[in-house]
Amino acid sequence: MTSAPHAALQSAVDAASGAHADAGTTTDREAFDPDRLRESIHDALEDAGVEDWTRPASAKLTHDQTDLLVDLLAGFDSRREILEWEQELLIQTVGQLRDDWFSRTGADAPTVSALLGRPWGPVDRMPDELAREIRRGIVANDLIPAFHAGHEVARWAAVERVDHLDDEDDGDDRDPINPREQAYPMMRPAMGEIAGQQAAALEELLEGFESPEALQAWGLRVVSASYAKIERETVTRPYFERPLRERLVGTDPDERDRFIRESWAAEFLLPAFNRAADALGERAQEVTAGETYRGETGGGSIT
Repeated sequence: MTSAPHAALQSAVDAASGAHADAGTTTDREAFDPDRLRESIHDALEDAGVEDWTRPASAKLTHDQTDLLVDLLAGFDSRREILEWEQELLIQTVGQLRDDWFSRTGADAPTVSALLGRPWGPVDRMPDELAREIRRGIVANDLIPAFHAGHEVARWAAVERVDHLDDEDDGDDRDPINPREQAYPMMRPAMGEIAGQQAAALEELLEGFESPEALQAWGLRVVSASYAKIERETVTRPYFERPLRERLVGTDPDERDRFIRESWAAEFLLPAFNRAADALGERAQEVTAGETYRGETGGGSIT
């Protein structure tokens, strides 16, 4: 059975699709307003059900998934932005997408072209409407099923919080929990910690390393950020393969350097991070914490 937050998300997307069909002579580009769609979904979630959430972690997950869904529909400005979005996505799907999905989406030229809304790599033409249709197809075929699977993983550990609804509770008044003000993905600190580590490790790779020693130290951080789900040979390969090392070391990359770094992230780093999210998803414990949290390696909040 579909959960209420997930149903609200699906309904809002369906409503947006209906708006396209009813637009008459209005073009798809004119009809689609990412900010308006984003807020309409958030508003629908907040208006649904009881006045205050009793399972705020599930609502938090759906709010964060909403932002990722709309980001995809709107498209991206660069391949790097796609990879950063994928890193957030694997957290919010709790590692439920296939590992090769990240490699394909971040490296396949037609797919990258559609996500960018312009030709990339060997692709010499990408009409705007085709790009948007491909992005909508990815949402329908991949994202929403993965979001559904993520909810299936997370729901069993979602804490029901009803103290604020108890009129006979003699204790101190307990304020209801606002899902959008929670710091951690799914209100789970362990997921926030690993998300911050992953985002920092990805950024370091794309920015480049000042020295071979810095590259080796980064390898240890990747082991932690991947929950040791990256292969041992994979994490040491950037040092031992000298041509690859030369592309990764240096903080003033040329176009070829950026291509190699982004390709390595898509092929090896993100799939390992995805396995980490899958392994951690059912083990992480839920707490409430405000948005002021900042982990050592980056923000604990995905949004």
